[in-house]
Amino acid sequence: MMKCIPRPVSHWCLSLLQVLSVLGCVGCATTSSTTTSRGPGGNVSWPGRRDITEVTNLGSMDGGAALAASVVIREVIQSLGPRSELFARCPSPAEALDVRVSKWRGLYYVTVDERFDRCGGSRNRIPGWFESYAVSPSGVVLSRRTVP
Repeated sequence: MMKCIPRPVSHWCLSLLQVLSVLGCVGCATTSSTTTSRGPGGNVSWPGRRDITEVTNLGSMDGGAALAASVVIREVIQSLGPRSELFARCPSPAEALDVRVSKWRGLYYVTVDERFDRCGGSRNRIPGWFESYAVSPSGVVLSRRTVP
């Protein structure tokens, strides 16, 4: 026989469960303090709990979409010239680009737009410029869509 839990108790338990879930997730996502590790690029500081307000979540995407975006960004940078005057004030050429990824019928469609405002100056340096690419799930550029 099933016992009925009084409404105030069940509501309290649900609220407690939600709070514990949030605390558990925050604990997993951050360390107790800033830590430093050494890698090929030098020392890297990892954010700690005190830094959580400064961390920007860029959302999540599946691995194929991330691969497609990476391949296209490299392609665009190579086509414009990584040492191009366009990127002169940017810490890296990729900083000056925005990317949007869509998936349709098993392919990734990646559109790259300029964001030079991140490097100082105006947002757009090439009026009306953007590039779109169709990319396979394995990261092969299949086609580039030209602007008419």
